[in-house]
Amino acid sequence: MRSDSPFGLVFAGTLAIHALFLLGADAMTTFFPREDAPPTPRVELVEVEIPPVQKPPPPPVRPPEPEPRPAPKEPPKPRAVRAVQPEAPPAPPPPPSEPPPPQEPASDPGGAPTVSMPDIAPAATGVAVAPGPRNTGKIGRGGTGTGTGSGSGAGADPAPVPVSIAGIKRDARPRGDYDYTNKDYPAEARRLGIEGVIRVVLTVDDKGKVKSAVLLNKLGHGLDELALARAWKIEFEPALDTNDHPVPSSVTWTFRMVLPK
Repeated sequence: MRSDSPFGLVFAGTLAIHALFLLGADAMTTFFPREDAPPTPRVELVEVEIPPVQKPPPPPVRPPEPEPRPAPKEPPKPRAVRAVQPEAPPAPPPPPSEPPPPQEPASDPGGAPTVSMPDIAPAATGVAVAPGPRNTGKIGRGGTGTGTGSGSGAGADPAPVPVSIAGIKRDARPRGDYDYTNKDYPAEARRLGIEGVIRVVLTVDDKGKVKSAVLLNKLGHGLDELALARAWKIEFEPALDTNDHPVPSSVTWTFRMVLPK
């Protein structure tokens, strides 16, 4: 191969460039030595056994403190003893005086003879009395009179016993309108301006008649009497039991007393 050919020049130039590059790299290594990188840390998994949690020991038990001894009681102080004087014996009762001589009984058709004791002592127990004639049981002159006792009248039947609410199918119903009208308002209640409500418990028999009326509250001044008078005039259709039979029942009726305008 000829040294002056183009191929030879290119090859020679390439070798020269590589030689320069190698020389430069060697110089760099010489002047700037390469530091070794630290080794990569190695991680290892190790099983660690956790010790069990121990409970703290219980506190020591303190011995019970001895109870304080009670303070000694002071001896009782001697009390002064008061001498008790003996009671004087009771005085003997005075001797009874001699009773007066008995008097002759007077003629008295009205009873036994009378004995007078003007000077008897307070502690005396009595004097002897002469027995008198037997009393016939009639004292005084008496009186005269004639008459015969007689009377007539019809007694009211007792109020029937109302049937329990549990056994009533239909309550008693008023027949007609019995609203309160204030045309009969008592004059005293009207003058005092008294108004209110009066409730009356009525016992209604199996025919719808009112047999008893009891006031639950009162207003007075003639209003209670007015409410009762109107309650007795109310007529009902009797209550019916579960078999549709009329039975006695209890009804609570309310009267609202309002002053007339």
